[in-house]
Formats: sequence, structure tokens, C-alpha cells
Amino acid sequence: MRLNIVHKTGFRYASPVRASYNEARMTPSATSTQTVWSSRLSIEPAAWSINYTDYWGTAVTTFEVHERHSRLTVRSQAVVETRGDGLAWDTDRRVPASDLGWAALQDRGVTDSMSEFLTVNERTTAPDELLELAQGVSNQAPRLAGLDVCRLVADRLRYRRGSTEVTSTAREVWAGGSGVCQDYSHVALGALRSIGLPARYVSGYLFPSEGTTPNATVEGESHSWVEWWCGSWVGYDPTQRQRLSEHYVRVGHGRDYGDVAPLRGTYSGGASDMFVTVEMTQLG
Repeated sequence: MRLNIVHKTGFRYASPVRASYNEARMTPSATSTQTVWSSRLSIEPAAWSINYTDYWGTAVTTFEVHERHSRLTVRSQAVVETRGDGLAWDTDRRVPASDLGWAALQDRGVTDSMSEFLTVNERTTAPDELLELAQGVSNQAPRLAGLDVCRLVADRLRYRRGSTEVTSTAREVWAGGSGVCQDYSHVALGALRSIGLPARYVSGYLFPSEGTTPNATVEGESHSWVEWWCGSWVGYDPTQRQRLSEHYVRVGHGRDYGDVAPLRGTYSGGASDMFVTVEMTQLG
């Protein structure tokens, strides 16, 4: 599927600010299942900027604005061709011969090299109830254990905008029983890591699967999902309760949302209000 993506975000300030310093992670990544034909990021007002790839492998644009401004707008436009996971490993519960077993995952060479994706923090620490449930499905192949952990999360939570904050923890989300994709991912990450699966947070976009026609622009959304490692990285979306398809566009990954926030920074001035829009077009 070839998609044109326009992601616009930024801040409206209550009063003009004197300067701002920011990082944007809004450029889709090139992978074995994703080809980036073009990408461009623009900033208004005009800013001094540099591009680099961060520690996790995500493309970053860091920029500074040194003039008074009442609004900051960052616009990312990209044309991406995606290919989904063609193997029905989740519905057929297939375990490829190349997958590692639990003994191999517990080897010192794996736990040391994957330590950052095995460590939990306040944001991802799973509640005791979920830890117990996760242990109950860990007596099977790692790939399938990871799948069932994600389904445990999907069974418990309901998608509800506004029910959580960007700073909500996995424990708070589980107790409240609802959240958005970021919350589903954080809860799943803590549970996956608790049973010994290295797991990471993935950011990107999700193109609607229904009610769309080629060359018609629709409202898309920033999205997140998880991957766990069992010899290779396995992706799954606990929010949508499905494996990845061509409707997913990858931007970057890290330990949690804090590593891949689309736009963050600091400024000198008063209160601010953030805005976000994502428009996606299937090019036919």
C-alpha cells in the first residue's frame, strides 16, 4: 500500500514566546517492510535545525527558534509504501523454527544485550494482577506467550480518549480499565518484560481499514504498538488486537513513549496549547 501522510503538530502560545528548543520524531523509517519514497519536514517560523539518528535508530530533527512567535507549527509530509506481515502466526499460532526458546532468551548474552528492553520503570511497571496473569501464559513458546500477554491487556482495557494523561502509568491505566494506544503499549511492555521477553515501544501511524477509497484523504492518527524479541522482533498491536498489516507506518521505537514523542521541547514564555492533525491518502 502506498500512502501519503501529512502530520502537523505544534503549539499555540497564550502570549508570544521569545525562543524555543525542540526535537521532532516524525519521519517514517525505512525497514524491510517499509519503503520511504520521499519525506520532508518543515518548521514555521523558520528555524535553525539539524538531523540525526538517535541511540534507538529513530530519525530526529532538532531545531531552535530565536524570534518572538505566538505559534509553532511542524509539518511532516512523506510518501511511504508498506507491506504487512503475511504470515498468520497469530491466528494459526505458528512458531517459526528460527524462534528462540526460553532457555536461549535467558542466556547472559541475550539478557545483557537486551537489558534496556527488559528493564521496567514507573511508566511501564505492570500491576500485580497482570503479573500473575502473564506468568500463567508463559508456559508456552515465547512468541505465543507474548501474543497472549497482549491479548490479556486487550481484554482488560477499553479504548477511551481523555481517560488518561500522557504521564499515566501502567498501574494507573490497569486500575482505571481504559486508555489510548500509548497506555495499551505501556501496560503490555511491563507484562512482556516481566516474563523475560525483551520488548520495545513502537511509534507510527495507522491508516483506517474501513470506509476509505484510493486517492481520498482521510483522518489518520498517530499510533503505537509493541514488539518483543524471540530471535527476531515480533510486532503486535494490543489496542486493535491484531498483528501488523500494510495499514501500519513505522516512525521509530524506544523503551517507552518518552523515547519517541513526536514533538517535545522547551520554550521561554507563558502557557501553551498543543495541536495535532494527521491526514493520510492511499495513492492508487
